[in-house]
Amino acid sequence: MADQVKAARVISTAEREKMVPLEFPIEFEEKTWTEVKIRRVSGKEVEQYMDALGRGERPIPPMFDFPLEVYEAMDDDDRFAIDEAVIPFLPRRLKAAAEQNPPAAGLTSDS
Repeated sequence: MADQVKAARVISTAEREKMVPLEFPIEFEEKTWTEVKIRRVSGKEVEQYMDALGRGERPIPPMFDFPLEVYEAMDDDDRFAIDEAVIPFLPRRLKAAAEQNPPAAGLTSDS
C-alpha cells in the first residue's frame, strides 16, 4: 500500500469562489475567456504573494484563478468589475494593505 499524502482543507460552508463574467472576452493561448474565477486563498498563498511583492515581482493576486496575461489584457471595465467582486474574498491582511496602499498590496494596476 502506497503512502497517502495527508492534506488539510477548509470545510466552511461560506462561499469560497465566484465566477465573474467578462463584458469583453479575452483570447489567450487558444482559449477564449468569457468569465474568470476569483476565490478565497490560504495563508500560505498570501505569504508567497507578499514575499514575491517584497522581491519586487508583480505576481497576479492569488485570489485571481486565471493567468496574469488575461488580467493585463482586460478591458478596464472588466478589470474594475473583478477588482470590486474580489473584495469579499480578500483575507483581512490583504484588505488592510489595500486600504492603506493599494499599489503596494499589488491589488491595483500601475498603468
